Order: sequence, then structure tokens, then C-alpha cells
Amino acid sequence: MSERPFVEHGPFSHLEMASFIDVNKPVEIYKNLHKNCWSVRQNGKVRFHCTYVCLRDVVFVVRQRGREKVLETKRKNVHAFVKGYICPVSEANVSPACWDGIYYNPYVAGYFINRTTEQPVDKAQFVDMMVEDPEPVLALVS
Repeated sequence: MSERPFVEHGPFSHLEMASFIDVNKPVEIYKNLHKNCWSVRQNGKVRFHCTYVCLRDVVFVVRQRGREKVLETKRKNVHAFVKGYICPVSEANVSPACWDGIYYNPYVAGYFINRTTEQPVDKAQFVDMMVEDPEPVLALVS
């Protein structure tokens, strides 16, 4: 199996990302624990890896059957992801105060949670995702 492309974070990284996907279709992004990066999947296939990505028109997805398996076996599997359309960060140019930290822990709940309000989150206008940040998933909740 060939190695997937790795997109480095930079001002034009969204253009490089666009070269690996159909920008008119949504992608699914999940944390790759083995490589400490995001895996970007489209049409069921991982297209590339990156440490930073910005998405618009986002839905947070948790597949309950996968979560149940994690709870049963205590072994991680890919069952939760962020789904949306890759966009340049300039498209989401809003005040930093508008962003909320979002997290998912299968042992806590079967949905993504807003870190500030501790309420479930199922969609957002934009998400800003950087693996190395203390708050890796920031969302502009609609």
C-alpha cells in the first residue's frame, strides 16, 4: 500500500489539499493516533494526512455501533469524525472570542461536546483543527 500524501500547514495548504480531493464533496476528518495527525477521508478512502485543516458547513458524527465496540473492548477504532468542506481559514475570518473548543470522548458521551458549555454539538458553521494545539478542534457553532 502506498503512503498517503502529507500536507504541511501553511498559508496555501488548502490549495494543496484541494488537489487531492473533489472540493464539491464533503470530507471526513478523524485523528490518526499512530501518526499524530488528521486523516482526511473522501468517498471512503483516506486521501491525505495533515496537522491543520479548516472546514465549513460542518457536521459532527459519532457512529454509535463503533462507540459501543470501544466501550465493550476498551480498544479505539475510527467511529467519530468531523464532516464538512475544506476551505481557506480566511473564509472563517472571525474574532477568536467566537470560537468554542469541541471534544469527543467515547467514555464520557456518545456525541461531541462544547468544552465551555458542556452541551452536545452536532453542527458548526466552521471548524479550525490543529493537532498540536491544546484545543485541537475549535468551532464556530451556528
